[in-house]
Amino acid sequence: MTARPSAPPASGLSIATAPRVWKLLDKLGEGTLSEVWRAAHEPLGRDVAVKLLKSSVAPGSQLGVRFDREAALLASMAHQNIPQVHDAGVSPEGRPFIVMELVDGLSLGALTKRAPAEQLPVDVAAVIALKIARALEYVHLRGVIHRDCKPSNVLVSRRGDVKLADFGLAREVGETSSEGLGVVGTPAYMSPEQVLGDRLDFRSDLFSFGIVFYEMLTARRPFEEDPARTVMQKIRLDRYTPPRAVRRDVPPVIERVLGRCLEKNPAHRYPSTGALCDDLNEYLSRAGVSSHEARLIAHLREAGVLDHDGERRALGPVASSWAKVTVKRHPLRAVALAQGAAAFALALGLGTAELSLARDPEPTPALGPRPMGTAGVGYLRVLARPWAEISVDGVVVDTTPTARPVPLAPGSHFVRLRNPACITEDRSITVAAGGVVWIDVDLRAASEATR
Repeated sequence: MTARPSAPPASGLSIATAPRVWKLLDKLGEGTLSEVWRAAHEPLGRDVAVKLLKSSVAPGSQLGVRFDREAALLASMAHQNIPQVHDAGVSPEGRPFIVMELVDGLSLGALTKRAPAEQLPVDVAAVIALKIARALEYVHLRGVIHRDCKPSNVLVSRRGDVKLADFGLAREVGETSSEGLGVVGTPAYMSPEQVLGDRLDFRSDLFSFGIVFYEMLTARRPFEEDPARTVMQKIRLDRYTPPRAVRRDVPPVIERVLGRCLEKNPAHRYPSTGALCDDLNEYLSRAGVSSHEARLIAHLREAGVLDHDGERRALGPVASSWAKVTVKRHPLRAVALAQGAAAFALALGLGTAELSLARDPEPTPALGPRPMGTAGVGYLRVLARPWAEISVDGVVVDTTPTARPVPLAPGSHFVRLRNPACITEDRSITVAAGGVVWIDVDLRAASEATR
């Protein structure tokens, strides 16, 4: 007797499961609105972070509504540099909670305090800044502004991840706040328009980002309160001390990035968060930082956050060499060295054959990602769902979704698309000068196909 095919499920069919249990283990921190606990998902034994509304806050109050909005907003996002939401609900005591991924690490503020003179190395600060900027770009593309970018809301994991957290004050651009709380945010990290209570857009976050970046480099904020003026008055009216006047090894290009973020007039700041990401990415490429995560993990080892075994777990047994920074010679500098060597050889009466010794024996290879604006390159465009970190020839170049093409030297390249929640996609591509190669992939579908 042959089996008859089963009928398709009826519309509206649901699956009932046993209630999930999140066992609170220890408190990680607390704020005005909520507490954050380390918890365990009992059936799976997985550690997570549970953000729980304080018992002193009524769920139906304006602060309680803000908590619910944060849960809904975070649940709609999927990005490498934003904590992932696993669940949300209400405890038996009637307290709303959000279950998120646990970032095993420390806050940016705590990490900075471990650095000599509380100043991060310039390249490490730029890596962290780029990851924060990518998170901001993601939310800005969706019409959302964070409104509370500060070191305590940036989490750095022991695996080299950076997460922008706490979206309790986030709002859609143009949305009229009904909180009735006046100016909201952390005063020391507000933009001038935020201080005045004006309508905000993404450029307000860029100003706050600039304050955080400045503090990473100099161990001080650009605007600090004194007996004559409050910090909010200084943000509105005063100039800040250039970072190179505080710390001489800050490169001029980084000083220009900070200057553009910290413009009083929003119209003079970056026209998009993507443009900020481009400048930071280009600086790191020219500085020879081949792997952003590896450089950050190496700093965590130097700061005592990781031991040798922790570094190997984060990088893998053969990847520790990625943490080393290879400084590339600037082409103009190479020319100057060659000219100087030639003049010296002529002065000594050496033959022309000896002048070849002045040439750089290790020219910069043609393969790999190239800086924006390089002539004679091809381009890679990537559409990856839900999102993916893009690596080309071992160098992390961007994170989707992004509207920016990746400029590549003509030739063959190895592309890796990585999302920790999905399967990793590897592709070999060939780029022609002036040509464009598209990669369009759904990493979720690829993951299900391998099950």
